[in-house]
Amino acid sequence: MKQWFVGLPGPMPLKVVVAAIVVFVALVLLFFVYDWIGTTLLDSGGTIG
Repeated sequence: MKQWFVGLPGPMPLKVVVAAIVVFVALVLLFFVYDWIGTTLLDSGGTIG
């Protein structure tokens, strides 16, 4: 992880901004994946018919 961060282009403030954007995008994608799994694969909480 540290090697990835050090390998980012630009000075340190730009690296921090790019890393924050990458983390934000990853969290948004993770939210949508969990939402999809919850609505597609898991039980909705209704009664078994």
